[in-house]
Amino acid sequence: MHCYCGSGLSYSHCCQPYHSGLRQAETCEQLMRSRYSAFCLKELPYLQLSCVAELQVEQSPEQMRDFVSQVHFVRLQLLPLPHVVFSNDEGYVHFQVWYLLGNQLHSFSELSHFVRQQDRWLYSSGDVREHAAQKVGRNDPCPCGSGRKFKACQPHVASGHAAA
Repeated sequence: MHCYCGSGLSYSHCCQPYHSGLRQAETCEQLMRSRYSAFCLKELPYLQLSCVAELQVEQSPEQMRDFVSQVHFVRLQLLPLPHVVFSNDEGYVHFQVWYLLGNQLHSFSELSHFVRQQDRWLYSSGDVREHAAQKVGRNDPCPCGSGRKFKACQPHVASGHAAA
């Protein structure tokens, strides 16, 4: 199975080692991709542990669980970075995410800020821009990329590849 993050690698060779604790992200992009896959898989403990301590306290696990249980993530796309300053201990990733909620395709873009603490990359904050939702008709092609009509595509595969 291709990884949910869109890297082209298999999940077992891409984000799974981060989720299972076998590897630490070496870059903020790797961490962002692994967090996206964690959202797809509803890996809430990983999402909590991969952000700074302030956010671990701030974010309600119940709210996060409610959100990920209602949506189906469809696609992740990296975007060009605006002019930002990097250092060895902080970095940024600019991306866009599409997800289905009911029969609507939602999208947001985010400029995420990451910090390196105790030799680990952690999500720190993000500037999120919501985009207008689009209704997906029953006979429209499914946005997940399966090639099926929306009405016939259940369950969706977040990586955009048809289930084996």
